[in-house]
Amino acid sequence: MISNADYVTVRNCTFTNSKLDGIKVGFNGEADHVWIENCSFKDIGFNGVDSHERAPNGTIINCTFENMATSQTGAAMGQPHHGIYWKGKNVHIEGNTFIGADQPFGNGISVRSSGYVGGNKIIGVPKNGIMYYSNHPGNDSLIIENNFLAYNSYGIAMASLGNEDYHNDVVIIRFNTIVSRENYSIYVSELFEPTTRVEIYGNYAVNEEENYIREFYELDSVYSNLFESSSSNFVDATNGDLHLTSGSTAMGYCAGLTVYPSTDFDGDLRDSGTLNAGADE
Repeated sequence: MISNADYVTVRNCTFTNSKLDGIKVGFNGEADHVWIENCSFKDIGFNGVDSHERAPNGTIINCTFENMATSQTGAAMGQPHHGIYWKGKNVHIEGNTFIGADQPFGNGISVRSSGYVGGNKIIGVPKNGIMYYSNHPGNDSLIIENNFLAYNSYGIAMASLGNEDYHNDVVIIRFNTIVSRENYSIYVSELFEPTTRVEIYGNYAVNEEENYIREFYELDSVYSNLFESSSSNFVDATNGDLHLTSGSTAMGYCAGLTVYPSTDFDGDLRDSGTLNAGADE
């Protein structure tokens, strides 16, 4: 439990077989700039990492999460737990791995405010790989990019309880690779129409049922996304290795775009002239 303390670092720690949360941040008082790095979370009853909205500017990088939300307590009340459940503004979530093979409930990453979610690998969680659910103050921007998302129930989803004052002004979903067997690769609730500019571009979505984007209104900016129904262009989609094989249709698909992440999932530099769709350049 981290509260009433700023600039705390948690590094190289292992959390396993906890009945409740692995780490809780900000619940008993503000905790600004908490840094969680290279930690391992396995078989956790509730959330791997859980934050109050009094935890701004948090960072979670290069951690592994395996089988979160094993407790049925929250799920029975319609409030399942997650790998990362973050509510503070301006969070940075990058380079983490989520494996949900035996995880009964919850999302991989459930971000409730603003910030950056990039370069994560999320495999087989029972709900959304990445969920933006705006039931805490945002009022800024959220970027979701360069993620590998394989065989989660939904890939990336945006939902709201309807409080427009909490909505981010901008949400950008770009250059993610999403492989799905069912449901939608990307889902955007109609409740964001009056408040939020939603941009979706450069993504590579493979969906066996061809349910690529569920939008209830005309989004602001949707372009240069590659949609296919076969996962044959990946090294090992079943186990979440979504690097491209030679000759993939994603190679060069976005060439010519001038706005894109400077690096890819692996940190490799991108180039506009050879720009691939998805997270692997």
